[in-house]
Amino acid sequence: MSNIYLGIAVNAKKVMIKKLQQWLKQIPIQAYDPLNDEDENHHGNNSNNGKTSPQKTMSSVKDNDLEFLFHQLLQGVANGWQENRIEQFFEKLTPRITVEIWLDWLQRYRNQLMASPAPHYHFAARMIILGEVTASLPFLRPVGDLAYEIGTELLNRRENNPIVESLRSRLNTENETETENELTESASSLGDVLSLLQNNPEFAENTAKELGINTVDPGMIMEKIVQETELESSHFQESVSPETVNDLFNLGLEKAELGDLEEAIAFWDQVLSVDEQFIQAWHNRGSALAYLNRFEEAIHSFDRAIAINVNDYHSWNNRGNALYSLGKWKEAIISWDRVLGVQPNFLSALYHKGLALEKLDLIADAVACYEKCISIDRHHSLSQKALDRCQNLKGR
Repeated sequence: MSNIYLGIAVNAKKVMIKKLQQWLKQIPIQAYDPLNDEDENHHGNNSNNGKTSPQKTMSSVKDNDLEFLFHQLLQGVANGWQENRIEQFFEKLTPRITVEIWLDWLQRYRNQLMASPAPHYHFAARMIILGEVTASLPFLRPVGDLAYEIGTELLNRRENNPIVESLRSRLNTENETETENELTESASSLGDVLSLLQNNPEFAENTAKELGINTVDPGMIMEKIVQETELESSHFQESVSPETVNDLFNLGLEKAELGDLEEAIAFWDQVLSVDEQFIQAWHNRGSALAYLNRFEEAIHSFDRAIAINVNDYHSWNNRGNALYSLGKWKEAIISWDRVLGVQPNFLSALYHKGLALEKLDLIADAVACYEKCISIDRHHSLSQKALDRCQNLKGR
């Protein structure tokens, strides 16, 4: 199987993604600045004189962990969790994860969701439900209110929505009611549909009846709308041929080559919606996201590629680069060690591992990495400069 830099092997198309290669080469170099005396992470310096700032306390809980827990919560509300069950969920996580931590993370997650080309309609519908259920819980209401706001924002961000068109078709009968005409004439986003469900009981009742559910709760109706549309989409996906999937993948490569990484990601998302085992799409998607500085999302994509092939050293290497860019030196080293377990002479992993070791003030180990790089390629100027830098540090 060809790697991402050579594109796809189906038609021997060799497309170089130059911008992604630049990211792979430049991110660690740019992140390390030996002349920056204000870098509090370098060689163990701490500008807070040993004090832990509130932000650092909050960051002790990883975003990935918060995302996992939040998705569990959303799954619970979709399954009918009410106030008591939601309170228990949060109480079990207190005091390690406070409401303030949830609010801080949700703002970051909001930016991540809004920057993603994927629609995230399920998340949106479930966040609406969470906001509705927590409205009577004073302590948790700020979390519910923010989730509700994010969900509404997601539902409102696309016009000519295919789900809206599908709902129009289902309600479009010869005996259209006034409220169904209102949908046909005015609604262009799921946010409009949500507003109709909230403000027009007749519309909510008719829609619930059409969907076969015994509730007029707007969030639950929205969840059912999204669920049914995704089911219809899955039947379509089953009919998509491998040739079509490969065409979509190649279109992503072409968009990436033109510098339109958001569109490239959208094409690779289409590929993965049909074939979740398409490792090259996960790999490319991760590299594009990393180039866009969306490192947490990139790491998730690399993880998916690695889950398919644990020896995919390109994904391990890029994962290390993304972790380095987040300041997670030890985790980055673990990824690069996995690369070196498969390819012991992989220069990029060796050099970047050296940079991370410097960050951890493990100068002797960093020197060993740079020396090995030079033994592999005596013209590797970056490693030579790094060796000189380490010698200067020793001489201080």
